[in-house]
Amino acid sequence: MIRDPVFGGIDWDGVRQLAFMISVSLAILSFGAATSGNWYDPYDWAWTYITNNAPAFIFLSMLLTMGGYLYFQFEQGRL
Repeated sequence: MIRDPVFGGIDWDGVRQLAFMISVSLAILSFGAATSGNWYDPYDWAWTYITNNAPAFIFLSMLLTMGGYLYFQFEQGRL
């Protein structure tokens, strides 16, 4: 959770924890991929998948961004 529910600001400890979790997960993914090929194979696969399905990826990204924004606005009582 990166939003502080008490004071309404950004919880920087939560942001650091989220960044650490993502970086460790990507490092483990890279180490696992390096055992049977190149370390960048999962990222290459993801980039290929995204570029082959660009319209659907753009649509889902916009939908998730707008949904998250409206969710947080509703949580703060602005909607």
